[in-house]
Amino acid sequence: MRISAGLIVLLLATTASGKAIVETFTVGDKPLVVVRPEGPGPWPVVYALPGLGEMKRGPRISSHGWVTHYGLREAMNAVLRGNVTSKDLQGLVKGDKLKPYRDRAARFKGLVIVCPATPVKLKASFRTYLIDTVIPWAERTLPIRRGPAFRGIDGISLGGRHALRIGLARPELFKAIGTEQAAARGLSSLANRLVRARPAAFAHLKVGLITSKHDGFREPVRKLNRTLTRLGVSTYFTVTPGRHDKRFARGPGAVEMLLFHDTALNRRSSQPRR
Repeated sequence: MRISAGLIVLLLATTASGKAIVETFTVGDKPLVVVRPEGPGPWPVVYALPGLGEMKRGPRISSHGWVTHYGLREAMNAVLRGNVTSKDLQGLVKGDKLKPYRDRAARFKGLVIVCPATPVKLKASFRTYLIDTVIPWAERTLPIRRGPAFRGIDGISLGGRHALRIGLARPELFKAIGTEQAAARGLSSLANRLVRARPAAFAHLKVGLITSKHDGFREPVRKLNRTLTRLGVSTYFTVTPGRHDKRFARGPGAVEMLLFHDTALNRRSSQPRR
């Protein structure tokens, strides 16, 4: 029986298993961290930006933020295992509330997460570095599926704001924009202006807006979700337990990030709006 190259790629893309691997690189004279499953891939890729606390401490801490401070390796191990527990969610999600996480983790196909060093101020130089240096390097070097259809951008807190500003300004570059507790104040008006200017450019986009019950940015995130939904942009909005802190980041934040992008980029039907 002959197997097409396309089928081979599809088969490889569904074999994520084992444990998460963390690798460090220097790209464009800046540190960069990659978290991925064991195995040859290829998988979709997500470019993940950290929060303000890590950005302020310089390039090395910034690039390691998702691994060192937000528990990304542990979160990926949990979803690769396919059985997310309350402990994996830092005790913030319990009982029957665990079932949706377990159901989604059981279907996890795998992602490569690229964590570049990120500055506090979102300047043109960082946008250029990400788009013209990091993305081409990743597509040459890592076991990822190439092109915008398999590419996401994500961020937590201030990193979520950066991710939204980059992704909404250049929707043709990404299939998914994900955020966790994004510093979203004032972004509804920006989104309104950008989407209205060229609505067709956003038809393919999936936007994940994850916040928590005691997140100081919960209402701006909710407002942004309402704006994008009204404009016809597909969103996934959810409010988990937790505060705007590392416990949320290491629990629901990191797990939701992986599950949202796995759904959006591995071409299953999109998650329901909530």
